[in-house]
Amino acid sequence: MKIQILSACLFLFAFTTTYAQPDTAKITRNALSYADSLAKTDAYGITYGNWSAYADLNPPSVIKYYGGKAGLIQHVTSLRTPTISEIQEPAPEFKLTALENRDEQWQCVIRQSSYFHKEGTQYHYVTYLIGQSRDEGETWRLFDVSYSKVANIIYMFPEIMDDLEINDATVLSEDQEVKIAQEAAAARPAKKSRNNK
Repeated sequence: MKIQILSACLFLFAFTTTYAQPDTAKITRNALSYADSLAKTDAYGITYGNWSAYADLNPPSVIKYYGGKAGLIQHVTSLRTPTISEIQEPAPEFKLTALENRDEQWQCVIRQSSYFHKEGTQYHYVTYLIGQSRDEGETWRLFDVSYSKVANIIYMFPEIMDDLEINDATVLSEDQEVKIAQEAAAARPAKKSRNNK
């Protein structure tokens, strides 16, 4: 009898421990998959002029901030032109930089890195996507901070978790990137070899 009770207790403990631990790897994969979908619908909108799918991937509060889907689409298309590349570019790369769970929702920040060419010069475009999931990380709604200022996010997305670190989008030419990398390398202290004391 004691063995049965002990077994039942161990099973219940294992079940509650497993249940309490969210599968953050799966949640991360889902968020990155939705980020990829947002980028593809962005490219699809540029190519075919159909931005409806792009707008559908944004959180309701962001759509409302711009006065509805039509307002969001108008805003995005008016700001999108400068980063449209003159040539076919590789797909953007995504990296999850923050993932939080609070108040029955998940939120994340995803760094999106891509390149575009203008007048023969290559530019590195880095922006950040803010994501929200209300179904345990299964589906996501995201928006790109480059279409607004980080200071406006609280008005666009009042549910934003205050401890998420969000950066403004940047556009750097190849020369600017090389210069920044050289300055960073020069600022790092030289490593001493083991033989030098």
